[in-house]
Amino acid sequence: MAATATLVGGAFLSASVQTMIDKLTSAEFRDYINNKKLNASLLKQLQTTLLILQAVLDDAEEKQINNPAVKQWLDDLKDAIFDAEDLLNQISYESLRCKVENTQAGKKPNQVWNFLSSPFKNLYGEINTQMKIMCDSLQLFAQHKDILGLQSKTGKVPRRIPSSSVVNESFMVGRKDDKETIMNMLLSESGTSNNNIGVVAILGMGGVGKTTLAQLVYNDEKVQQHFDIKAWSCVSEDFDILRVTKTLLESVTSRPCESNNLDFLRVELKQNLRGKRFLFVLDDLWNDNYNDWDELVTPMVRGNCGSRVIITTRQQKVAEVACTFPIHKLELLSDEDSWSLLSMHAFGSGDCCSNKWPNLEAIGRKIAKKCGGLPIAAKTLGGLLRSKVDTKEWTAILNSDIWSLPNNNILPALLLSYQYLPSQLKRCFAYCSIFPKDYPLDRKQLVLLWMAEGFLDHSQDEKSMEEVGEDCFVELLSRSLIQQLSGDSREQKFVMHDLVNDLATIVSGKSSYRLECGGVISENVRHLSYVQEQYDISKKFKIFYKLKCLRSFLPIGSWRTHNYLSQKVVDDLLPTLGSLRVLSLSKYCNITMLPDSIGNLVQLRYLDLSHTKIKTLPDTICNLSYLQTLNLASCIHLTELPEHVGKLINLRHLDLNLTNIAEMPKQIVELENLQTLSIFVVGKKNVGLSVKELGRFRKLRGKLVIKNLNNVVDIEEAWDTNLKSKEHIEDLTLHWGDETDDSVKGKDVLDMLQPSGNLKKMSIKLYGGTSFPNWLGNSSFSNMVSLSISNCAYCVTLPSLGKLPSLKDLQIYDMKILETIGPEFYGMEGRGSNSSFQPFPSLEKLVFENMPNWKQWLPIQDGIFPFPRLKTLMIFKCSELRGHLPSHLSSIEDIDLHGCDRLLATPHTLHWLSSVKNINIMGDLLSTESSQCSWLESDSSCLLQGIRIIFFDTIFSLPKLIMRSTCLQYLDLFSIPSLTTFPVDGLPTSLKSLYISGCNKLSFLPPETHKNYTSLLHLALENSCDALTSFPLDGFPMLQSLYLQNCRSLESFFISESSLHRPSTLQTLSVSGCDKLRSLPQRMGTLTTLEQMTLLDLPQLELPLCEGSFLPPKLRSISIISVRKTTLPVTKWGLQRLTALSKLSIGGDDNDDIVNSLLKVPMLPISLEFLEINNLSKIKSLEGKGIRHLSSLKTLSFLNCRRLESLAKVTLPSSLETLEFKDCLRLESLPEDNLPSSLDLLNIERCPLLEESVKQTFSRYNKCFDSTDPAVVE
Repeated sequence: MAATATLVGGAFLSASVQTMIDKLTSAEFRDYINNKKLNASLLKQLQTTLLILQAVLDDAEEKQINNPAVKQWLDDLKDAIFDAEDLLNQISYESLRCKVENTQAGKKPNQVWNFLSSPFKNLYGEINTQMKIMCDSLQLFAQHKDILGLQSKTGKVPRRIPSSSVVNESFMVGRKDDKETIMNMLLSESGTSNNNIGVVAILGMGGVGKTTLAQLVYNDEKVQQHFDIKAWSCVSEDFDILRVTKTLLESVTSRPCESNNLDFLRVELKQNLRGKRFLFVLDDLWNDNYNDWDELVTPMVRGNCGSRVIITTRQQKVAEVACTFPIHKLELLSDEDSWSLLSMHAFGSGDCCSNKWPNLEAIGRKIAKKCGGLPIAAKTLGGLLRSKVDTKEWTAILNSDIWSLPNNNILPALLLSYQYLPSQLKRCFAYCSIFPKDYPLDRKQLVLLWMAEGFLDHSQDEKSMEEVGEDCFVELLSRSLIQQLSGDSREQKFVMHDLVNDLATIVSGKSSYRLECGGVISENVRHLSYVQEQYDISKKFKIFYKLKCLRSFLPIGSWRTHNYLSQKVVDDLLPTLGSLRVLSLSKYCNITMLPDSIGNLVQLRYLDLSHTKIKTLPDTICNLSYLQTLNLASCIHLTELPEHVGKLINLRHLDLNLTNIAEMPKQIVELENLQTLSIFVVGKKNVGLSVKELGRFRKLRGKLVIKNLNNVVDIEEAWDTNLKSKEHIEDLTLHWGDETDDSVKGKDVLDMLQPSGNLKKMSIKLYGGTSFPNWLGNSSFSNMVSLSISNCAYCVTLPSLGKLPSLKDLQIYDMKILETIGPEFYGMEGRGSNSSFQPFPSLEKLVFENMPNWKQWLPIQDGIFPFPRLKTLMIFKCSELRGHLPSHLSSIEDIDLHGCDRLLATPHTLHWLSSVKNINIMGDLLSTESSQCSWLESDSSCLLQGIRIIFFDTIFSLPKLIMRSTCLQYLDLFSIPSLTTFPVDGLPTSLKSLYISGCNKLSFLPPETHKNYTSLLHLALENSCDALTSFPLDGFPMLQSLYLQNCRSLESFFISESSLHRPSTLQTLSVSGCDKLRSLPQRMGTLTTLEQMTLLDLPQLELPLCEGSFLPPKLRSISIISVRKTTLPVTKWGLQRLTALSKLSIGGDDNDDIVNSLLKVPMLPISLEFLEINNLSKIKSLEGKGIRHLSSLKTLSFLNCRRLESLAKVTLPSSLETLEFKDCLRLESLPEDNLPSSLDLLNIERCPLLEESVKQTFSRYNKCFDSTDPAVVE
């Protein structure tokens, strides 16, 4: 482990020490010390000691690799440095507090030092004492440096072991296509720049195999023959032009060169390349300075045409500076290739291990998968496993963290990537260890967290902290230490590769801790995260009370927005964590207020209360003078901000998105450094703030919603907002608050609110004008990608939007009096018929909704084809729209038409239906006719994949379009009571999913055709096919899920004899509300793939009388509720044989005896994790030890047991974590036996007698759950 822990100390300390030195030498800090009579000599001593320590940190970082004493010295020093940081931050806070209170009192800054009175003398005395202790401690470290032989180092960072061109091709896998791509670049005649040199860049993260790929092509026979000269140089981060040039020259001439004169070497290299076609490899290039690159390649211009340079790099910027061919990004290996590579190194040849050690292959494949596609990881682990053939050894390695392997040879490429990071980047990178593996990183949030922790030094730069943080993020991304997730391009998400996350965990050491990882936690831990659960109770946080140095309290990972946190954590724990800089309580819905003690966490920089039910913020929150980020997004119950919010002089980000703030506090205008102010509420006259005050926030960026613009009295005040100069606002919403008919003022106000041309998204709501200003839709808004206009009740025309070159998403809602959309919409005014202008050149999605008077969509002039990229068209509730849609929508893929009964399909529109993939048509059951159906009558074959038809009483047979859709995969038929039959030829056999609801008269597909649907996986019938009396469970050969609900005539299921000889595919069976269903097949046990079975509200169903015949063996989940009582005792159902069963829900009318038996006698399998007792109508008490043996049971629920009064004699299993009661109105008490110590949560809802009983006996159970948590006692 020593080799992997070598990079911990200096990485953090050099940056922290420098920050403290800067603080100690600042004029403001010195003035405060002098005026407060603090011991200035101690601070001078501290500064000197820090300088001495800083000088030897680099040497200590290197020597700790082989010297445990140095490593221990660094680890201990890190804690001492962090403690010193905390003390200096305390002094800085006192300075800042004085300054704020002085400003609030209206005094000048130079009067601050005399503002506080004698009660603070004790505080200063305590600070002097702590400072003396701290100085003595750090001086001891300084003295020990000499004993350890640590010296000041001014040299460069060590370079890695130089790479070479030698490669063992027999161990190469998974790079055939990559090699071919690079070979084509090397051997082609194109791709050269003006100086005859073509540069090929291989880009990828450390360890992905860039060097190996370069070696492969370098040694290829075709390359040997094509180039006259070849040379290889390992560059590394220490970009030394002399060294690289000398290496190339010696390789070209095949003789050593003694000269160190760069000019001589360049001339010699130039002469030796004259007229020769050469190939150079510059491996591991880091320098992205173009001048340096140009100087390096200048001697190469004498080479012959077709000469090539291959560079390998981890940084996108380096590749962009150098390459002349497209950058080749090297991807990770597949799991199969990783296994091949690992097994080659493990077994010494390409032979599969299964020949000699077949029991190792399965384990080895799992180990290979853990390598995450990194060749270097597969090679390292393969080498480690080379001498091991015992499965126990392989299993131990599989279950161990990769950095703890005994040979310490753990991803040297990744360690090298970290080693060469600047100290600031090292801290930013290491901080990411608090996020779990595969956790999607939010770019903006991460920068704000780095900023809160003090990692972003901008003292030597004109950039803001956010810009420095963004640079750090981009740098980590460029170095492949962070990777961008593919997927939704609208919201960029990033992730750390597992092995990179491992590296971050190692280098952060004991400073960071993830609670779910377990293990020993240091009391000096600074950054802590935990996975948020639905119920986070107080015992989870017991260890936190010892963590007095904690700086980050970060719950992460929950997809739920309704979680519960013990109030004890908020009231008792948090006030003890005085060093906190980062605190998140996001997504805890039981938090409605914060205690006043929040104001004592004076070091807080980042406070996230988003998605809570908080109603007000305590005034003491304004004591948090250091606070930079306050996130209140989605706090829908929050209606006001504290009056003295102006005291938060360092606040930079105030997110009020989706709150209901009624007015802005007047002091908020003092926060002129705000960069995020997501909502600004315009006040009424003499109430709140006028809109002109928005102009004082010159640094705003991101999202801004301006609400209640109807309160603007003076039009000039709208001009004073100066929105046009706010170039960093990307998302703007203008909201008038209510419908107003003051059209003249409304248009003038909107005209004055013209934003910057950098805007990307815009929304206009409740605008009261009759038309829009000219700037809206101007082509100068070249970055606009999304525009929404809604509830503009008095507008008779739409703005000219067709000229917006980047607009992708346009949504128009509730334009109630608009009747016509014509040429003005496209921006065609003043353009001749010969114009090459193409309106809406980038639009991909177009929505019109609730426009009750819209009658015409006029066609554009001939020869002009708008919407060339439109993919989605949605028109809802436009009942008066007549005619047809635009005739040339060449890219259309999805069409939604709802409530557009007069809209016709024409031959032109039916023609472009051939490119549509999905079409949804919704009618009106009250309408006697609808032209929307014409959209489904195309005679042409098409590529439709999905069709949904909803609410029609005029469709008697399925439209032609369905049968001609040869690629149809999804068909949904909802509420078509007039539909009676399917086509004679059936449905397209390509169907994967068929959902039929509200089609009572429809005759289902004939049984003899079922076998034709070999692609059908999912089938659902709901309130449909009234004539269906029997259904085959084995009819559709590949069916995986079957849902039948309220099929009125269904009496039975059956399984045919012929199916007994072919494998079952059905995995889910759900049958509910089928009043006439009487039986299940006797051969239910043959459904060997069935995992979920639900039988609900089936009053006539008799479970099979044959013992154990209706429970397939692989069931994981069973729900049997309100099924007719059977004469077969539950003891003979065969429940014990269901070894995979994890969830059981049972109950309902007439099933009381079944439940009673289950609780009395052990008959359930020990695999059960969830047991729900539901809807017992008669039983008054339950008793027994029938569930005591369930060692896996986590959750036990009693729901709607209306007459249940007692559980006194029920014995609960020792594994139980959640006990839940809902709507058990007569239940008075819990089981008499002690609740199991494993119990985390007791949830009681709408059980008034039980709630009262539990409250009176709380002390008996407080060790098991939180006595104050509203999730426990509602």
